[in-house]
Amino acid sequence: MKVNGISGTGRLRILTMLRFIVGLLVIGLSGYGLWTEDFRALPFMLLMLGFLMFVTGMVEIEKRRGAYSIAHFLTATGVFVFLFYTYVM
Repeated sequence: MKVNGISGTGRLRILTMLRFIVGLLVIGLSGYGLWTEDFRALPFMLLMLGFLMFVTGMVEIEKRRGAYSIAHFLTATGVFVFLFYTYVM
């Protein structure tokens, strides 16, 4: 089924590529923090981790796995709440 000119497999491919790129960002920021013992990038790593969980939840919706998508969305929400509570308030 096409929505806005993109088929289901096209959306899944785009989401998978986005998940791969964000995953590399999370690994890169985490590796930087561990290697240099400089944790100033920790809020950005947490933000990217929450975004990764959100995109993974969207991928699971595209694959018609509702239970897994709910778990990923709840994890993303928890990461965003923790990030807001810790670094904004």
